[in-house]
Amino acid sequence: MHEPKYYIVFDIERNFRPYQSEAPTEIVDIGAVKIEAGTMSIVEIFSSLVKPTASLSRHTTKLTGITKQEVKGADKFPAVIARFRKFVGEEYVFVTWGKEDYGFLTEDCMLHDVEGPDLTKERRFDLQRFVFSAYEELFPNQPSLKFAVEQLGLEWEGEQHRAFADAKNTANLFFAAAKDKDIHHSYKRILDDVLVKGGALTDKGKTMMKRWIVKELKKSRRSSLSWDTFMNSETWENLTEQYEFKDTTLLLLQQYFKTAFKKGKQQIRAAASNKSRAKI
Repeated sequence: MHEPKYYIVFDIERNFRPYQSEAPTEIVDIGAVKIEAGTMSIVEIFSSLVKPTASLSRHTTKLTGITKQEVKGADKFPAVIARFRKFVGEEYVFVTWGKEDYGFLTEDCMLHDVEGPDLTKERRFDLQRFVFSAYEELFPNQPSLKFAVEQLGLEWEGEQHRAFADAKNTANLFFAAAKDKDIHHSYKRILDDVLVKGGALTDKGKTMMKRWIVKELKKSRRSSLSWDTFMNSETWENLTEQYEFKDTTLLLLQQYFKTAFKKGKQQIRAAASNKSRAKI
């Protein structure tokens, strides 16, 4: 990550439905904190509800506390994203907890045919991944934002699942991590002890390999996948950003690849079949 003029810590909440629907899952809440990189101090904040084109779901209200009446008087997405772009400016790196919000922001910009901020990879810093890798002793698994805040000895501020509160707590965690660790260093975990034992892949290693293949197949919507293609995929790139793999481990993964691919395809077909039966 290069040193920007500002860090923009942001979070969004969507109009989510835990069931199939033709209605889009649009953004209904955007919150952000602007941090001057040189002084690591907050210089500006952003918080705005967004009026969705579809009715606000009960699930969203239950999760966030946002009501239909509140979004009824809010600006629509094009007006909010224009203000957000002005707030973000030009010399920035986004800081987020995970990377899902980038996809949601891109989707809404496409839906409304408006220009959003630059979300290219060099402008992103995934604090969840950084914390998971840099604090290996604290987190055996990818932590939630609230758990990470607690584990680093911080107090949660505001209501959980509201965009500005989540952004503010992410910023507090970013400050703490920046004081304790080198945020420009690429921390990685050693995964070989989990994947390999006695010169062979462990059951967990085989399961993880199959899981990675299933993830890539679903993401790319491929019907076939070679080892070389998988090695050049975004799924593998994300893994190598988090973990280091010994050459001997890579060789064992390659040898198991065809079997894992076959089992992954079977898993996807079984899931699709169960989904089809559920609709009948």
